[in-house]
Amino acid sequence: MRRAPFLLLVPLMLAIGCARPEVEAFRRNPGPVSVSVSLPAGLADREAFQKEYASALRARLATRVVVVPEGVKPPMGAAELQVDIRDLSPAAGQPSPATVGVAVGASVGALSAASGNRGWGVVDGLFWGLWAGTHAAWAQEHTRDRLGYRPQVIRAQVRLVQPGNPEPLWTEAIEPSEVVEAMDPLPPGSRDDDGRIREEEAKGFARVVVQKLSSDFHWMRLTDQHFYQEPGARKDNPAPGPDPEPKKDPKD
Repeated sequence: MRRAPFLLLVPLMLAIGCARPEVEAFRRNPGPVSVSVSLPAGLADREAFQKEYASALRARLATRVVVVPEGVKPPMGAAELQVDIRDLSPAAGQPSPATVGVAVGASVGALSAASGNRGWGVVDGLFWGLWAGTHAAWAQEHTRDRLGYRPQVIRAQVRLVQPGNPEPLWTEAIEPSEVVEAMDPLPPGSRDDDGRIREEEAKGFARVVVQKLSSDFHWMRLTDQHFYQEPGARKDNPAPGPDPEPKKDPKD
């Protein structure tokens, strides 16, 4: 029994010991980070979306590390957070609960029949189809009730790269459900405002990305936002940056 605490530390020790030297070095002493956002070509208002998401990421990330503001040349050796948003589509494109139920029911029924339960195949399919459809309907209704609006589907691949390193320091997939859970509700007067909804979607996405980064690199929240200034910039003329978010955020 005395070995139990030591055994619990083994996975953590292995994870730390297996970290690449450049990753461990950046974890201990992170330099300035620039942000770039890419969205699918052909997306309507693509430039505006890219600016919205990049601005939200810079604002959020600046509460953890030094961030290079938009339009400022990154210093030598600065890391870059590359965000590739591969899917940004209306939630209406999600399958309806009925479609989910039919698909699950047909699959379960076919598997049950194939395994020899021919008599119960239909029953199994009906049961699990109803369960899946009900669960899908509840999840969609819960999202609408909590937020007051229907968010878009946002799926992305994020990488933290550093000059001279052929492999990313960090990479992560961002799934739609994670972003939805990180979004905040809007007041009744803003629930039909496309601009406010888009702003909250970008902030929710930024919360997920920065939370994952902070967890993996053990970054603590800073008291203020930190933005990089080019050498020679006047101290009384701070580098431009996005509007700061509230200091107190229950989603941190």
